[in-house]
Amino acid sequence: DNNLYVSDAAGVETALSTDATEATGFVPGTVHKSQDNKYAVACQIATFGQNRSLTLVESSPPGQVQPLVIMDSYPKAGDTIPIMRPKLYDLVEKKQIEIGNDFVGNIAELDDAEWGFRNQTYRYILVDRGYKDLRMVEIDTSGNSRILVEEHIETGIDVSSKIAWGFMNETDQMWWLSERNGWNSIYLVNTTRVEGSDRPTNDSIKQVTENGFDVYEVLQMDEKEQVLYFRARGMVKEQNPYHMHLARINYDGTGFKVLTADADGYHRNLFHDNGTFEDTWSRVDQPLQGVLRDLQGNRLHPIEVDNRLIDNITLPEIFSAPGRDGKTPIWGIIVRPTTFDASKRYRVMEWVYAVPQEHWVPVELTGPSMAELSIHYQQVADEYDVIVVQSDGMGTSWRGRAFRDVAWHDFREAGFPDRIAWIKAAAQDRPWMDLTGGVGIYGGSAGGQSAMAALIWYSDFYTAAMADAGCHDNRLDKRWWNELNLGYPVDPVRYDAASNVVHAHEVNGSLLLLVGELDPNVDPSSTMQVVNALNKAGKDFDFMIVPGAGHGVAFSQWY
Repeated sequence: DNNLYVSDAAGVETALSTDATEATGFVPGTVHKSQDNKYAVACQIATFGQNRSLTLVESSPPGQVQPLVIMDSYPKAGDTIPIMRPKLYDLVEKKQIEIGNDFVGNIAELDDAEWGFRNQTYRYILVDRGYKDLRMVEIDTSGNSRILVEEHIETGIDVSSKIAWGFMNETDQMWWLSERNGWNSIYLVNTTRVEGSDRPTNDSIKQVTENGFDVYEVLQMDEKEQVLYFRARGMVKEQNPYHMHLARINYDGTGFKVLTADADGYHRNLFHDNGTFEDTWSRVDQPLQGVLRDLQGNRLHPIEVDNRLIDNITLPEIFSAPGRDGKTPIWGIIVRPTTFDASKRYRVMEWVYAVPQEHWVPVELTGPSMAELSIHYQQVADEYDVIVVQSDGMGTSWRGRAFRDVAWHDFREAGFPDRIAWIKAAAQDRPWMDLTGGVGIYGGSAGGQSAMAALIWYSDFYTAAMADAGCHDNRLDKRWWNELNLGYPVDPVRYDAASNVVHAHEVNGSLLLLVGELDPNVDPSSTMQVVNALNKAGKDFDFMIVPGAGHGVAFSQWY
């Protein structure tokens, strides 16, 4: 009957709710019990959405002649979505406890932030549609509620990559990661309840780390000494700004020290209980190294690491040059074919992925990064005897909000002016990079959108593109990602401006479109609508739809 039940040791079930229907049932996976099993919070649908589905057709299903229709839930930008609300239950008395104010409005997300503080409170994260506002709400076992932390960033909160927290049960405090001052910094939040107030006071949150670098994660918390150990990008100014380093800082912001600054590379760390930590690092042009350090960063002795390289890669060259403004360094890599001959001239192809939530150029030599270098870079360089490049232009992440916000509400931007300047600078003193016939560009998903867009907006520089599973009109794509980056409510003018479908008639150059018929990530209709628009405009292009294929077919061994 869609209601919530609790069963006792004898298996006897008792209904905790009575008002649930098929349209207003409880959301699977959202029942959260306190550690002592005396209380639980569950999320129930309060307002039913339009429940849009993605319809896919498998043309050649194994074991049958007739095609197979596959449908799955797939909210898109601007859709009316279900709104769920938290419900609090006493599992001992087997009854619901009314929550005074759950602070739920027109939300995009309600996420678990766990029970804590000796089983007396439950916390959850609310993110509003448009992703400009976020709140962490706390409810106690009497149903009293308050907001612990509030965030507002006009250009959107990177919920998936920047917001994080941890609770200090000894001091009733929490650390909190936020970009509210332009950099992803650590803040200390005083969570002591203020009587008569359901919102944080002005002095309840204090910045711990300084601006100027982006904190990625808090790795370790020493509550006795009141020290936080964290990893961040951009702390060592003379190194690549995407290199990750480990640092320590006291709760009050004193005692800041980068513990791994003496080793140039991207660092990963593992703490031991004896006051030491393992520090391993590599660069995309230097294999893995490792040492054991004490908690002040002093080297104790080398440690054994697996620094073997896979066979089918050559080490890339790291290169930086000023971007569009003539001063901001843009970083990237240059990959040569295995049979590289400096006396020859090589055409250049760019691998593009310019999503705002991350940076995308490989910076280390671990197993996964070497596999990526092999598939997306070396394979292309060797098969086509070309130079492959990639750089992170403005509009991508982990260089501060000002760097990232260049592409806010503008997917046509995609860092193109910076990347073009970077490629031209690289070719100036590398005579084997031949730009005279234009540059090729290839990418998948959002990279497929950018690859095709290159032939619309920058065809004076790019002359050929391969767009795999491209998100060619953001109104056809998943809700959260597009509302975060292009805005909510959906502005037709803004979404039109980013649409390859709308601007398909402006394509100038050689274009290859690829799509898998069973792509569950980006609706294949996105590519099909581009095909339709190109046909109507009388454009010549190549197109391949792959039966049975999912998201991304260009580098799959199966297609």
